[in-house]
Amino acid sequence: MLSTQFKNNYAVGAVANGIKTDAFTFFLLFYYSRVIGLDPLLASSAIALALIIDSFTDPIMGALSDRTNSKYGRRHPYMFISFVPVSIFYVLLFSPSQDWELSQSQLFWWMFVCASMTRIGMTLFDVPHRSFGAEISKDYYERTELFSRREMFQWIAGISNAFLAYFIFFKSTPDYPFGQLNPEAWFPLALTGGIFMALSIFYSSWTTRSYISELSEWKGRSTFKIMAKEIYIALSNKSFIIFFLGNLTLSIAWGLLNNLTLFINTDFWQLNGPQLTIFLFVYIFAPFVAFKLTPMLVKYMDKRNLVLICILGVAISSPFAFILYNLGLTPEKGTNALVFFLCLPLIFISSLSIMGNMTRDSMIGDIADEVELYSGKRQEGVLYSSVSFVQKVNTALGSITGGLVLSYLSYPKDNPSYEQTYSLFFVQGVVGPILLIIPLFIFYFYGLSKNKHKKILEALKKTT
Repeated sequence: MLSTQFKNNYAVGAVANGIKTDAFTFFLLFYYSRVIGLDPLLASSAIALALIIDSFTDPIMGALSDRTNSKYGRRHPYMFISFVPVSIFYVLLFSPSQDWELSQSQLFWWMFVCASMTRIGMTLFDVPHRSFGAEISKDYYERTELFSRREMFQWIAGISNAFLAYFIFFKSTPDYPFGQLNPEAWFPLALTGGIFMALSIFYSSWTTRSYISELSEWKGRSTFKIMAKEIYIALSNKSFIIFFLGNLTLSIAWGLLNNLTLFINTDFWQLNGPQLTIFLFVYIFAPFVAFKLTPMLVKYMDKRNLVLICILGVAISSPFAFILYNLGLTPEKGTNALVFFLCLPLIFISSLSIMGNMTRDSMIGDIADEVELYSGKRQEGVLYSSVSFVQKVNTALGSITGGLVLSYLSYPKDNPSYEQTYSLFFVQGVVGPILLIIPLFIFYFYGLSKNKHKKILEALKKTT
């Protein structure tokens, strides 16, 4: 059994991805299109191109991580060096200001290069880190508890980043009543986040190094032909295919829901920075609820069933505000009463989405056990590269789709019309929840149950 101290040291590493994910999901498109003035279509194109690059780097990193043999193990060499590109390019991404007088094409290339390098740096850490966690424990329940703790740290880090933004950096001023529109607020926020990202990566890598010897070593040759065959065995696993497609479609819907949030809260609901901070208390509360409930529920039900419950719950809760607004039952715009009203569905949406993330993170470790039974190789790196990629799809495709919607609506940098903001609200309140039907259908066919996993572990013991 893993100690609580080790679990916490391991989970601290997720702080970096939490900060990056929060910034890329809620702030990146808003910053470039509403604050700096980059055309939304160009901004979404930069995000799309960065995602294409990521689609190659994630599986490459997974394969390298699986096949590395060194005195620092398979995973830690990449984890140790990753904090350099992550922190530097993250800060540079939010550095441009209107004083630079950059052209649209120059802003596009700056955004593309910095976003790509930030993602690549995160790949260097996140894929080996997740793989390390999956391999260090094969117990169905303990693996869930470990990744639930990791997910909790990641969410708390993202929420803390948002707290800093709204409480410290996005304060209202006479020139900027909506502090999130103040160009001078963004660089200090990014610098603070970059420092914490670097510290969390180095701390987690250093404090978990004593467990390196407990991991298996890669055996056999690693020619391209052999590597391709082994990767094919891993990625063609039925459980993995269903998991990947379910995660991918879920991320597209979830990313779209999240990326429009700051636009809707600012332009449609007319909420200022201090009012937006009230939502953060819900976001702080939700991961603790999810961390308490997820491992407990996994004791009594299969992970697939818990994932289905979470997706269905989010789909039902997401249209709540849209429906009641159209019925004339929401408080007046710009009021604190409206903020507290919007917190009601947010409690369920946040808690259920985090519970789903915690559960799905642990499922890849179970799939890795199944892959090992048929291939004789531990390939967590290859499998978790898909999780890393899908998580980036969450932020990227949501931003891409959001940017396309903004471009289609000719959404202006300043003073959007009611019709334009209502259209965004419709996309978030109707289109997003409808899209959740697709992953709900896909995950229904996931068949790696608790009993089947137990039999796989028994079979693996007989082969060793």
